Amino acid sequence: MENKNIGISILKSLIFSYILTGIILCILAFIMYQTEVSTKVANLGVTFTYVAASVFAGFIIGKRMGKRKFLWGLAVGLLYFAVLFLISLLLDQNQALMSGERITAMLLCATGGTLGGALA
Repeated sequence: MENKNIGISILKSLIFSYILTGIILCILAFIMYQTEVSTKVANLGVTFTYVAASVFAGFIIGKRMGKRKFLWGLAVGLLYFAVLFLISLLLDQNQALMSGERITAMLLCATGGTLGGALA
């Protein structure tokens, strides 16, 4: 596959994963609005969103690439996390650069992307 097509495929998989993230987070916000769920449930929902979107992105890129699907899934999962990480740094510059929660989120996104690529 050409480099141009690779870049477009990665971009498409990331865009679709962020659309899925938005949909899931809107559903989560609606559920939280309608019910009185705890913060732990909300955090679990956000974690589920990261994993689901990473699996989805890995699956899309794995289908498009055909070879080394799990490695492409890993790359897209890490890119998914990197964009979220940069946005969170821009929005809240007073937070710690790397924390246990961020490392866990990075590992979950990488694992989710790898799983999605392997399933493709």
